[in-house]
Amino acid sequence: MRTPFRQTHSFTVLMLTMLMALLTGCAATLASPSATEFNTPPDNVQPELSNAIPHEAKAAPVVEQYSNVWAKIQHANTIDVHDDAEVRKQRNFFDNKQRFMNQVGERAEPFLYYIVSQLEARNMPLELALLPIVESGYNPLAQANGPAGLWQMIPATGRNFGLTINSAYDGRKDALASTDAVLDYLQHLYDTLDNDWINAVAAYNTGELVIKAAIDKNKAKGKPTDFWSLGIPAKRVQTVPKWLAFIQIIRAPNHYGLKIPAIDNRPVLDRIPAPNGVDIGQIADAAGLSKAKFKTYNPGFRQGVIPSKGKYQIALPLENIGLYQENQDKLYAQKRYDSQSYTVKSGDSLGSIAAKFDMSVKALKQANNLTSDRLKIGQELTLLTPMATNDNQPEAVKVSSNKAKVDTKVSSKSSTKAKTPSKPADKTAAKATTYKVKSGDSLDKIARKNKVKLADLMKWNQLNAKSIIKPGQELKVTE
Repeated sequence: MRTPFRQTHSFTVLMLTMLMALLTGCAATLASPSATEFNTPPDNVQPELSNAIPHEAKAAPVVEQYSNVWAKIQHANTIDVHDDAEVRKQRNFFDNKQRFMNQVGERAEPFLYYIVSQLEARNMPLELALLPIVESGYNPLAQANGPAGLWQMIPATGRNFGLTINSAYDGRKDALASTDAVLDYLQHLYDTLDNDWINAVAAYNTGELVIKAAIDKNKAKGKPTDFWSLGIPAKRVQTVPKWLAFIQIIRAPNHYGLKIPAIDNRPVLDRIPAPNGVDIGQIADAAGLSKAKFKTYNPGFRQGVIPSKGKYQIALPLENIGLYQENQDKLYAQKRYDSQSYTVKSGDSLGSIAAKFDMSVKALKQANNLTSDRLKIGQELTLLTPMATNDNQPEAVKVSSNKAKVDTKVSSKSSTKAKTPSKPADKTAAKATTYKVKSGDSLDKIARKNKVKLADLMKWNQLNAKSIIKPGQELKVTE
């Protein structure tokens, strides 16, 4: 009776082996795509027709299975791209522009993961990470007449959405800080412009009021208010067809004769408090980086030193932060600088300015990266003077020690406060209905200070992203 048992057992083992092989094949199919697979569109799908897939089917959450960030964007499929003539024109223009794509990939490498992760955390379309390609070629140092940085924000919009912009630092060129501000702005536009992301991008390009007027016009006529129904001329929203063209290109790069350099789907940078008054070359040395590489990660700093006043952050590769922290104390033992701005007046020269502020012409030229002695009236110069060396303790340590002292006082008096609440605490219970703008305020700061949504603050005061607020101006902070 044992022979039949052996045969049955053998048959069972054989079947289990075949089943395991089948499951292994399925697992291989679901594995993360390689760079080669990312660059190869499916044989049985026309890349241009990706928008033919029902929107409901494309809205499935993106599974964290990609080793390449571009591939993650490729498979997001949130934005429907119509077969539009202007989109085709832009797509054809970038056809076979491999050199440009290589440049974009190199510039985007430190920042793309952060941008995509922020979009994902906010439940915003991952395709918005392609906007910097058409805005700046992913160059954080890009500067037009007014717009600047990866996202090409204008100063008023940058300040209103929380960015610091002064002679020493331009938050629009800080790739991480500007991303936070732009995503706030885009979300505001989406919420304001009938929950249409293409409308939001169009407004980002041409202005919120233009798109709002087109929407109101369509509503009055009983027409749809999606972007494709607004009939806005392409020349007024040039960013939109370029952005949509790149969405199609990223979804099927091989079809357009392109390969997208892979970028690892992992964090690259982290931000830590910046040491005031310290030369950026010294910071780079402390982190084990070249000065040029440090400036690549921190393009927002306009001077050779971190501003002596204010709170700033520096971005460093994760693998360099440990070394920087080990060497941080040494930075405060070296010469530190107080920085201030000076506007060139009629009759000024490098020599007269240097003498006035007790510094050498050579130091003045180095601080401002000047290669000649010629100055222009109205030109802004940076003046660096040695700081007092009476405190070499890092600011981050000082803050934490002060906080510890405050916490101790609070805990020791907690029982007393519980029995006799102070009068000022009672007064704060009544929320103010207006707020008087102070010097240095922005719409973002005012909204945070009064614990209201930025979009609501703008709506209550009939403001838009380009509105300029002035000290003394009164704003509504409740409806």
